[in-house]
Amino acid sequence: MSSNSPQKLIIIIAFLSLIPLGAAQYLPQVSNNFLSTFWRNLIDKNTANNSLTTATHPPQFSKPPKPVLPTYKNFDIVIYGDELQGVCAAIWAKKILDNTGKVVLMRSHDENLPLGGLLTRSGLAYLDYDKTPGWQERPYSQCFIDFLKKAKIIEACVTPQLAAKAMKEMLEAAGIIVISNAAITPYVENRKIKFVQINGTNIRVKASAFIDTTQDAELARKAGIPYTLGFASQKQELQDETIATSIVPTVNGLSIYELQRLETKILYNRQLMAKIKTKIKAEQAPIDAQFTLQKFRLPMIQTYKDGYINRSIALSGAYHLHRKHSFNLDLSSIFLFGKLNICRLGHRELSLNGFLFKYDTKKVRQIELNDFKPTQEMITEMKGLETWLRKISGKDVKVVIPSEVYVRHSLNITDVVDPLTGKEILKGGTSAENSIGTFSYDFDFRGGVNGLDIEYLPLPRYNFGIESALAKNVNNLAVVGRSSGYIGIAAAVARIQTMNIYQGQAIGVAAAIAHQQGLPLNQITSAEVRQKLESLTDKKTKLRGINRIKGRDYSHVK
Repeated sequence: MSSNSPQKLIIIIAFLSLIPLGAAQYLPQVSNNFLSTFWRNLIDKNTANNSLTTATHPPQFSKPPKPVLPTYKNFDIVIYGDELQGVCAAIWAKKILDNTGKVVLMRSHDENLPLGGLLTRSGLAYLDYDKTPGWQERPYSQCFIDFLKKAKIIEACVTPQLAAKAMKEMLEAAGIIVISNAAITPYVENRKIKFVQINGTNIRVKASAFIDTTQDAELARKAGIPYTLGFASQKQELQDETIATSIVPTVNGLSIYELQRLETKILYNRQLMAKIKTKIKAEQAPIDAQFTLQKFRLPMIQTYKDGYINRSIALSGAYHLHRKHSFNLDLSSIFLFGKLNICRLGHRELSLNGFLFKYDTKKVRQIELNDFKPTQEMITEMKGLETWLRKISGKDVKVVIPSEVYVRHSLNITDVVDPLTGKEILKGGTSAENSIGTFSYDFDFRGGVNGLDIEYLPLPRYNFGIESALAKNVNNLAVVGRSSGYIGIAAAVARIQTMNIYQGQAIGVAAAIAHQQGLPLNQITSAEVRQKLESLTDKKTKLRGINRIKGRDYSHVK
């Protein structure tokens, strides 16, 4: 081989290395001809000199594979998240768009997992009903009413299996497409979501409106919508403070009557009751102990045909003594066995809601980002509960842990058309032109919120609209759920799922109106939606918000 040939080869290879990989596929065909000719001349020349005998054919230069082009799927409205409010949003959007409308519900969960989130995977059986008189006859409650009938609810409790079956049947009857295993990433351009891409695929989904019904506003956060953590919108220093998280187990092998007898034994054990009372007074501040010891000697009461509540802390107190747990969540304990909401799901099958885990916001966000899986503390505590129930009942009790935990609160988006504030709720809610209905429920701060410094809050009854769910600066996005645009203590009551279901139905209608009129979703008003709901249901809206302030000083409430 001549001394110049290696230099020529090196020069050519160096030249080729400067060509970007992405541009290589666009080189003209003459490049291959040139390389083949160069290599053949090189081989022929050196073969004659007997200095190169290993290469007899020119190398084959193949083009790099072309990148996979994205596949676009077009819909009118996309709902992301499978909570009941998302199901209602999808169904009522489809009602307006009719058979020509293309509405899809997407969720990140596996297709083998039940629809429904809180009511199924989290096991939340005891429903929190609206306390507004006559709510059943209002236009905005009709999707919830349909669900109650489909799920064959006796009065107040739903089994996970029937809840999932009902939602599936409702979606199928409405002709809604459901896409599972579809975690998505939004692409925002010119203040709107241009498309969402299904992670790990080349599939991009376009729509005129996107409705985020995930518990933690997943789509909105990814779209860059700002949010506050904990109760920072009430006080900045409360960003680490939030409402307690729960595990809602199913207890098999114990009937409601057997559980009542266990409580009665404790209530009539004077020595044990005295120990419980002493422990609570020693471990809690006087005002907290007074609240905890309310109705101390009263047994559980049947509130519905299928639902019961603990009025006394006695059952919890006996367990805390047994486990040597503190009643003070500010000190050594993160766990509190509170007063229970109890559902009778079967003859010897109970759902118990009242096991509180007081985590800070950072820990709650970790739970959410870990697919809401139970923590090790929860698993350990439920094993302890099972052991204790077996011991005091003498029954073969099994405590079944749901696949997801019940997170009451973690964050709230802030960039919405008109946020709903705690002070507004106390004053009776939104104005008539910005309202679709009325909701009433207690401010529920399960486990307490340190530093909130609000001693008394009345039972609110307030008007609400859709504006707190409409993103202000992403024109085609709405967020429906506990993470909507709630300020301060508003989240403690507006987080209740019944309210979210009402709003989900209304947002579905709003998205359909926006699509039909070719308008951005955030330009649709509550007044338009209220009128449409009335025409669809042939029912009248009655706005019944009440100012509950009554001369009290709530100037510090945001």
